[in-house]
Amino acid sequence: MDEVASLTPLFAGVSYARLEGYKSLQWPVAADGTDEALLYTKCFAFPDGKARLFPMSWVGPTDQPDAQFDLHLNNGRLLEHFHEGNLTYRAPGIREKTPDTFVEVSPELAEERGLQSGTWVRLISRYGQVRVRALVTDRVQGRELYMPMNSSESPVNRLTSSHTDAATDTPAYKEASVHMDVLPDIGEESLPRINFRFGHPTPQGGVEVERKWKRPDYRIPGTPFLRVLKRS
Repeated sequence: MDEVASLTPLFAGVSYARLEGYKSLQWPVAADGTDEALLYTKCFAFPDGKARLFPMSWVGPTDQPDAQFDLHLNNGRLLEHFHEGNLTYRAPGIREKTPDTFVEVSPELAEERGLQSGTWVRLISRYGQVRVRALVTDRVQGRELYMPMNSSESPVNRLTSSHTDAATDTPAYKEASVHMDVLPDIGEESLPRINFRFGHPTPQGGVEVERKWKRPDYRIPGTPFLRVLKRS
């Protein structure tokens, strides 16, 4: 942390000592430990303190659906896995709940195409194709599909383009259209029934980690190790 603070001006005053006891700091943190809730309330990070603004030209989205590629494919993260899952898929408990990737299909599209959860489909874009199992869910609607990015065997990047934003180089990952072939193979459900998405979670006000700290069986992380050090 000391090395990070020495190299990153926004973290200059961050240290483990100041974070001790679950205290938090909001960057930017000055060298004396003073933090700020908001960035640039007084000036911007330029010699004259003024912002730099420049006009942008509207550029329409790429890869729009057409007669051949008639479905819009959205994609993104999955709560259980990190990126492609190269490490998280090695954790048995995580893999049990989400053993593989899938593509979410709306109930109305599933009825139209004659598929069910577990049906294998082939998604074909202008750039590539993947074979993946369908998951019928009302989390998507109409002709929208959603596929997690978490797979090294059937990565969604095979379907996305190389288009980027002209100013920021941000990839246009969300702008993908595909054709879906329904395959004759039907496998196990693409998401096990033990997955939390099939439950009825009780809403709560945020993480509420204090409830965990108050449990009689809760131990501060590292407590056994500290006891060993004290005995030695």
